[in-house]
Amino acid sequence: MKRITALLSLVIILSLAACASPATPKPEVAAPAQPETAEAPAATEAPVVTKAPVEPVTISVMTNRVGTQAELLEQIARKFEAENPEIKVDFSAPGADYEKLMKIKMAANDMPDVFSTHGWAKIRYGEFLLDLKDQPWAAQLDSAIQPAVTDEAGKVYVLPMDQEKTGPAFNADVLKEYGVEVPLTWADFMAACETIKTKSNGEVVCVHMGGADSWPVGQYYDFFSTALAISPTPNDEAALLDGTYDWTKYTPLSQNLLDLKTNGYLNTDALTAKYTDSAVALAEGKAAFGFYGPFICEEALKTNPNFNCGVMPIPSLAEGDKPTFAGGELTTWGVWKDSKHADAAIKFVNFFAQPENVKAVAESNKVPAGLSGVEVDAGYLTQYYTQYADLRTFTYFDRIYLPNGMWDVLCKNGQDVLAGGITPEQATDNIAKEYARLLASQ
Repeated sequence: MKRITALLSLVIILSLAACASPATPKPEVAAPAQPETAEAPAATEAPVVTKAPVEPVTISVMTNRVGTQAELLEQIARKFEAENPEIKVDFSAPGADYEKLMKIKMAANDMPDVFSTHGWAKIRYGEFLLDLKDQPWAAQLDSAIQPAVTDEAGKVYVLPMDQEKTGPAFNADVLKEYGVEVPLTWADFMAACETIKTKSNGEVVCVHMGGADSWPVGQYYDFFSTALAISPTPNDEAALLDGTYDWTKYTPLSQNLLDLKTNGYLNTDALTAKYTDSAVALAEGKAAFGFYGPFICEEALKTNPNFNCGVMPIPSLAEGDKPTFAGGELTTWGVWKDSKHADAAIKFVNFFAQPENVKAVAESNKVPAGLSGVEVDAGYLTQYYTQYADLRTFTYFDRIYLPNGMWDVLCKNGQDVLAGGITPEQATDNIAKEYARLLASQ
């Protein structure tokens, strides 16, 4: 009996020991009791986080180019959009109103994110433009265009997709028919005019000028101002830049223009003919030369698809000097320095700097590319660019040396000289006074 009692005591002791808490307990946090009516939560996957769609950035882009050139620029812009869906392009090509619109935007300091500078990147638009010197294409700027789009500090104002290389246009078949070589000096030019006048019995005019449009007269002055004052050695560049130029030296340009008329080398309706009339005259072989540039070739080809157009350098005026080309910006893109979307704007510009896009733009204008290493097929003009590849190209005279507003002064006084209303000396006096007035106002 005692043995049974002892065994029962041992079992009871062991049972109590098993139920006792450990000496150093770690309290467990019990899960809150669920109401009896609640269903147990179903097992779910981790929630998917969806991002709100990013609103595309819209950049405003404006060009002065028109016609097929503007259409090409927009085509490339739409290609950029397709490859960069996060950027939308508000493209505009207002044509003749471009300069007026840009002056309003400059006054309001409300410029397009990307815009073209039509020859005035440094002088007119410089303070509005972002420096692009760190862009990958900046090191490829062609040496001929570099002075027009950069400054001494190294700032790169715009991307020049192409560049002008301009001189008088001519009918190559007319020159061949009358045995005339392309004249490289003014004396040779006048001799060529006499030969054409004599051999054609006056049926072919040497120079056709559409003076009714005014600007062709200014184009003459712009071409030959460089030959008069800039390309010779020594020259008057410093005096023109600091405003001390002796304008009596300028009279020969008006005198040479008058000589073309008095010698019968200029079309008799030079003051009533238009630019389109010059294109027709060249196309039909009724004129040998036009002080326009290669752009008139395309216009003339509309009249005569077989027109054999040539482009030549601007004949030199000073003894010992060489002929030159007028050049500078043609198709450009710059970025507004205060753009709220500068990164997108720069990306847009860099897209146009791709070789295939530079090539397309340059070939549409039949001019050299603005970036080195891009081969351009200028078609029928390639032979002339190759032939005269070693000659100097100077930026258009008025874009560097004349204050804003002088272009109209040159046009008007040239027209007055041709009309016989003033003498070349009086024209020079008028030009000098307007130069001083405009320079002071700016």
